Amino acid sequence: MQVKALRGVEIKDEDKGTVSAVFSTFNVIDSDRDVTLPGAFEDGAKWKISAYGHQSWMGVLPVGKGTVRTTSTEAILDGQFFMDTQHGADTFRTVKAMGELQEWSYSVHPLKHSYGEFEGQQVRFLEQLGEGEVSPVLAGAGIGTRTLAAKSGDGLLLHEIQTALAAMGVVDDAITSASRVGALRAERGKSLSRVNVAALEQLGDELRRLHEAYEALKSAGPDPDIDSTALADQAASELLRAIARTRRA
Repeated sequence: MQVKALRGVEIKDEDKGTVSAVFSTFNVIDSDRDVTLPGAFEDGAKWKISAYGHQSWMGVLPVGKGTVRTTSTEAILDGQFFMDTQHGADTFRTVKAMGELQEWSYSVHPLKHSYGEFEGQQVRFLEQLGEGEVSPVLAGAGIGTRTLAAKSGDGLLLHEIQTALAAMGVVDDAITSASRVGALRAERGKSLSRVNVAALEQLGDELRRLHEAYEALKSAGPDPDIDSTALADQAASELLRAIARTRRA
């Protein structure tokens, strides 16, 4: 996932909650030393408008949607806030009230890219980009913002870890349910079906794989960020507990 700054959002219709934003200019070097090529964005692609501060990555309902429109020089998002919902209308009114103070960022999935020289600099050429989302943010270019995450990846990783931690509740429910069913079947002299055993083994394998990835990242020498380290340790603890429950099941 690539996250970049977005500015210049124009409110087109206040009653309908529609906005328009030029979010990418082609054949120029951006702050991430990327050059987006014409044709990288799919014309007519549907994008989501995330809750404030990209919170939809953590399960908060999206506040709108939009369509990508491209020209020979730029990509434009024509967006529509969900004005018939409280969260959509509130976000739109906040964006409107913030006016020029409001900043945005957007994220996309790079599907195809290459490296080379452009205007005397080594850059990455973004040739094909997948689905994306935009979000109003407090600061589109500052320490700890989503724009900084585009440079280091840490901000996006933080959101993904938080999303994973939120999902651990679902994993815990599944393992608890498996344990309960397993205990009931054991009382009757039966065991779990092959299908359920295979599913639990797959879950255990995935959790172990995630833990191995965590250990590899931790041994690589992360920056001494107390909050991020604490969050990573929490994730590891949750994963280990889930693995242990899987084995008991």
